[in-house]
Amino acid sequence: ARCMGMTTQTAHLVYDGVPAATLRSIRASACDQFGNVLFVRTAAGGEPLRCCLRLARAGDSIALIAFQPAGTGGPYAEIGPLFIHTEPCAEEPSRTEFPADFRDRRAVLRPYDADGQMLDGVLAESGESERLLPEMFADPAVQTVQVRNVIAGCWNFTVRRAADAEAPPDSDQTRK
Repeated sequence: ARCMGMTTQTAHLVYDGVPAATLRSIRASACDQFGNVLFVRTAAGGEPLRCCLRLARAGDSIALIAFQPAGTGGPYAEIGPLFIHTEPCAEEPSRTEFPADFRDRRAVLRPYDADGQMLDGVLAESGESERLLPEMFADPAVQTVQVRNVIAGCWNFTVRRAADAEAPPDSDQTRK
């Protein structure tokens, strides 16, 4: 954007939910990556889905699984609960736009370096996450930022620079 003769750049970001290959494997086996049988339920509506990066609609068939986001290492290699559709999603999420259903939610933003070590943590108030992400990526040490639920601390999705995200990472390949 141009402002008073100055040029500013906004980082082009990519938003990754649970990788498609991981979802296919979990749905086919009816077990998550840690051997837990899927806890299937009918959505009340509003549950945050990490497959298509939207909120569940009442009546959706969803499952609670254990998941470890890619790219974190050592003590930051957390495994936590999250919701996915039990069947392939009707719509694939846009990987180039901030997920609309998460836009007005409070969130914790956690930047990580290339070694998977957490660099900081920021509490983003409702509507602030999308604005704060480019500021976080201004630091060249930041490789990824995890957007997490404020109350439960659950992972919502991972954000990375577009240049670093030619293909979404599969957590099986990047787990340390």
